Amino acid sequence: MASRSCRRKSGSSVDREEAARLLRDGAVTRDPSPALLKAAKRLEKVGLVETRVREYVLCAEPRDADFPPRNRHCRGRIYLKDGLDESGYEYRCPECERPVFPERLRKRRHQELHTKVSRQGVESYISSQLTRLKVGIKEISEAVYRVDLGDMGVVVCIADYCAEEKFLTRDWAATHPTCYIVVNPKGFEERFLEEEWLRRVSLADVVSGAADLEKVLRELAASGPPPAGKNVSVPVYTKGPAPVVIEPLRPSVKDRRFVVEVGPNVVLVEGEVVVAPQAGPRYEIFRILWDRFLDDLKEAIPPEQHELINIRDLIKELESRTGKFV
Repeated sequence: MASRSCRRKSGSSVDREEAARLLRDGAVTRDPSPALLKAAKRLEKVGLVETRVREYVLCAEPRDADFPPRNRHCRGRIYLKDGLDESGYEYRCPECERPVFPERLRKRRHQELHTKVSRQGVESYISSQLTRLKVGIKEISEAVYRVDLGDMGVVVCIADYCAEEKFLTRDWAATHPTCYIVVNPKGFEERFLEEEWLRRVSLADVVSGAADLEKVLRELAASGPPPAGKNVSVPVYTKGPAPVVIEPLRPSVKDRRFVVEVGPNVVLVEGEVVVAPQAGPRYEIFRILWDRFLDDLKEAIPPEQHELINIRDLIKELESRTGKFV
């Protein structure tokens, strides 16, 4: 989120939301849109990120000529690599180990966009933005710059990379006009102390043009000291994991909330055994359904979109797991 003094510039080269997604270090985006790929190239060009695009095919892709395989619900991804020979069965599903033939069967291809934020590139980018102000600039600490604006000057701190904790305290910000720039936008607001006078801006806003960094700094230089407050030196920004935000519990639907415990060979619901150790195939069937349910949860698939499994596929999966004919 941009500072309140920020305004979007028309014709910004990178969309703000796309920039925010790409500036999460280690982000992986499946089947990225052409716009996101274009934005990634622009950020890479200015040195902010390093990108890599990987291609893969799905073991069980309903639109492919080899569908359905033995396990039509297999979620395996087979990444395409130079030098592998599909005629020599070198492309195999990592989940079910069946050979696949991406070229011969013209399987539908998917992409994964991997991004890595370059700390050196970020610092260089911010430094170049400050240089455009044509005023005195001095790096007073790692990722912290003094900019000669106004009577007192202002401080620009790249919060993610700041090595000295004193620059991240309320005591410092209350006595030195400071603008905090945050690279990773995740949990942007939650990481900061709740003080209206604190100036913070996301790098995604600066890159996209949603924030005019020069305007933010000039307003900061002219604003003077913040209102008086408690004289306590506390962090203004948390560099570690984002704090847990506690929200009030919503009332659950009556008779629709259960605690399910799944052990090596037993299943309990609300403490009651529903599948006993001696259940045999019943436990295996439950595990098949349970594993599919957990896979859908991991993929953030809404419950109404969870795929059903018919009895034939269930039998095949049961035979595959147990090695016994059903």
